[in-house]
Amino acid sequence: MAANISICDICNHRHISKQSTHWCQNCGEALCSECIEHHTLSKATRGHTTITITDYEKLPSFITNIKQYCEKHNEIFLLYCQKHECPMCYKCVQSHAKCAESVIPLENVTENSKKSQMFHDLTQSISDLETNIMQIRKSREDNLGKVTLHSKEILAKIREYRERVNCHLDSIEQKLIKKILNVESKCGQKIKDILKTLQEVEVKLSYFSSSLQTIKQHASELQVFFAIREIEKQVMEKEHDLNTLLENKRLDDFTVSLEIDTKIENILSDIKMFGTITVETIPVNAKFINRKSRQAQILGNVVQPFDNIKFRQIRKFDSGSRKITGCTIIPDGRMAFTEYLGKRLVIKNANGILGFKIPLKESDAFDVTVVNDATVAVSCGAPDRNGKTSLQVIDVNLRRNIKVIDTKSWSYGLVCVDEKLVFSGYEPDGIYKVDLKTNQTTVIASTFSLNTWSYISCFKNKFYLTNDSNNTVTCCDNHGNVKWAYKDEMNMRIPRAISVDKNGNVFVACKRSNNVIVISPDGSRAKQILGNQDGLEEPCALHYDRTTNRLLVTNYMGTAFLLEAI
Repeated sequence: MAANISICDICNHRHISKQSTHWCQNCGEALCSECIEHHTLSKATRGHTTITITDYEKLPSFITNIKQYCEKHNEIFLLYCQKHECPMCYKCVQSHAKCAESVIPLENVTENSKKSQMFHDLTQSISDLETNIMQIRKSREDNLGKVTLHSKEILAKIREYRERVNCHLDSIEQKLIKKILNVESKCGQKIKDILKTLQEVEVKLSYFSSSLQTIKQHASELQVFFAIREIEKQVMEKEHDLNTLLENKRLDDFTVSLEIDTKIENILSDIKMFGTITVETIPVNAKFINRKSRQAQILGNVVQPFDNIKFRQIRKFDSGSRKITGCTIIPDGRMAFTEYLGKRLVIKNANGILGFKIPLKESDAFDVTVVNDATVAVSCGAPDRNGKTSLQVIDVNLRRNIKVIDTKSWSYGLVCVDEKLVFSGYEPDGIYKVDLKTNQTTVIASTFSLNTWSYISCFKNKFYLTNDSNNTVTCCDNHGNVKWAYKDEMNMRIPRAISVDKNGNVFVACKRSNNVIVISPDGSRAKQILGNQDGLEEPCALHYDRTTNRLLVTNYMGTAFLLEAI
């Protein structure tokens, strides 16, 4: 960059100081209003690129510091060595003699640089990086909020347990105090009874003693003789009574002591901590945008022919429960399964290892769908068992139920669409939509029959439902009007769970025929992609993840299969 771009370089060489107005990119010099006119008319420089000084000052310093001339030979750059990726002047050719085939005119490289794909890619990469940073920032801010929320919930839980422990200790303390007071009262009463008896004996003996002194002084010998015999008789009775008290251990001392329960003592010696705080790192479902992912997205959006649909098995594992009727893949890779009669939601890690189980409130669990990154919803209830039906929203990170929405219809297959839970209802039949924000329910009256155990999926404003009573899969619009129906009594017996890929291909788990079939987007044909030979035995649960192109299939008795489209 010139030392002082505000002064015209040409005039400065003539020892004239004039304000510059333009900058020549080729010459690397500032020009005044007069010199710029000559510069643009001169045959040697009329092709040069000039910009205003104001625009030049807007350029970053690393741009203005780029040399237009060869510092070694003080000549303008005219050539470019592709091998060494550097500009050259005509005098540099000698030092690049071995690169003759790689040396090309500089203008061949720089021509249309602003419109080049490289410039576009760089601009897009910067934009993508900014988007990624915004995504990371939001993710971290959300995580910070979750950590704060979790900490508050843990502190509340500690206080709750502390209060429960205090209440329990207070309760058993009061019981023990009551027992001690009762023991004290009983022992005291027994001692008081003895003292009363002794007092009565003492009074009697005192009477006898005074009587003996009186009769000794005033009674006759005959009277004394008979009095002694009578008093002796009564004294012997009192002596006998005292001996009886001794023999019956009624004169034994009472000692009251306390032996603290060892479990209470262990609280002081064995329990060193109120609980253990665990920090679990859960993989973030962050998909950064970059050049490769953009290219992959472009390629991935190409619709593959129906006949070419194939899968490879990633893993086979035990879901950790039996009587599985629903499954889904959570965005972070974990998997969720509904245990129908067990009233539980089972969470498996991405590698198939059991994570934990979440009990559901009062109702049997049927189907499960993803609501957002860490939240799923479960359709619950078997009216013939307990008369209660509901949709329950579960936070899998907090491992608890955060919302219960009662339903009037039996709720079976479930899917989440635009913050609305959509389920196939029975008695009364229909497709039910429940707004998660307002809990308001709307019903789409279907023009076709639904049944118990009907599953549902959604793709591009179309609903796909199964009916195991007539072995039919029906596609309808969001008004309940049938688009197509596919029926197969041989290869699609008792169709259960249903899911749709991003190309509109429909996957169905068939319990009785022990297979998974895929139906073409127009419902005109179908083929089997998994069967009994692949380990399927009464498959009921199925989910296709459109983000990862993975298919999760689960047998009714718990064996699960994770597959990937190839």
